[in-house]
Formats: sequence, C-alpha cells, structure tokens
Amino acid sequence: MRSPAAVPVLVLAASAFLSGCSEPENQSGPAPAAGSSTGATSPACDLITPEIAAKAVPGIMPAGQNSTDRPHGSKAYLCTYSSKSMEGGLTGLSVALTSPASSDDIARAKSASNCSPVSGIGDFACLQWTGYFRGEKGGASANVVLTAVRGEETLEMPYVVSAPMNGAPAPDGNAMARALAQAAVEAGWGNGTPLGVPAAPAPDGQSGG
Repeated sequence: MRSPAAVPVLVLAASAFLSGCSEPENQSGPAPAAGSSTGATSPACDLITPEIAAKAVPGIMPAGQNSTDRPHGSKAYLCTYSSKSMEGGLTGLSVALTSPASSDDIARAKSASNCSPVSGIGDFACLQWTGYFRGEKGGASANVVLTAVRGEETLEMPYVVSAPMNGAPAPDGNAMARALAQAAVEAGWGNGTPLGVPAAPAPDGQSGG
C-alpha cells in the first residue's frame, strides 16, 4: 500500500523541473489518438497533449521531460509542463502513464491516502490535495493529484502551484481539481458517465465548498 508520503514525494519531483527546464519546440499538427504514441514523443505527452495541458492550465508549456523511453528505474512514461509568472509564481503539471500496469501497480494506484473518489473517469479515479491545502507549513506549494486506472493502465497527474505570495490570490483547489479531471476526459479517459469532482479541503484543513 502506498504510504501517505508517496504523493508528496511525487509532487516534489514535479516541482523540481520548474526551476529551469528548457522548452522544446512547439509541437504542431493534430493531436494523436489518446494513448497512442507518435514514435517521436512520450506516450504520456501523446495522452495529455500540449493543447490539452494548456486548456487545463492556461499558459503552461512543455518543460523538457518528453521521451519515448521510460526513465531509468521507472515503470511510467513521463511528460512535464510548466509556467512561470510574476503574479502566479511557478506552476507545474506532470503526467505519469504506466501502460501496461501490473496488478500491483493498479492496487497501489487505488490505495492513495486521503484520495476522494471521482466519477466519470476510467475504472477508478480519485483526487488528492496536499501541501498548502492540508495546512503544511514552511511555504508548502498547493498540490492536487489526479490518480486514475483504466484497464491495464494507470495515470497519475500532479498539478503544483506556488504557495500564495504577499498580495497574491490563494490557489483554488476546486478549480485545479476540475481542470485535471477535465483534461483526463479530453484525453479519452472518460467512461461515458457524468464527471463528478469532489470539493477540495479548505486550506485550514476543514471541508471546502
């Protein structure tokens, strides 16, 4: 079973690329079918394309992690996106697609701690809020993670936003969660039922609306 620390570790990994990855050339042409690889990009980037990512997080761009091979020691194909602004600070969206996934991989995906069920995505989907939304101190970023299972595939998408700076608006956990869920549906992971996204916790750890 995945420990509660597992997702924050993944989110930290997603945060690491925000500090200086070079942007590859923009991809052009129609998006490939969900889950298929063009042979030139990661299947994770073929799934959550730059166009889908930019709809979910306006202004976000490819951030360097886009290989047709799985990274050494990882079962998942990876894809990363990021943006930076004076107003919003750093933002990152990471995609980890495990295909095919083993029964153990699927069991781990379904055992995420503090993960609220999402309807309308795959065979199983849930959302987890960490960092700022769970009252973590020390400048914790605002983290939302979508985890989903479809057949013999698992999908994990951390969405990381800088903690509020002086005068900056607080990150909106509900909007972040809806954006991730809609991106998964647009990528072909919808299961034909209405999309249902749970409410984010308030930053003080109490129930949000």
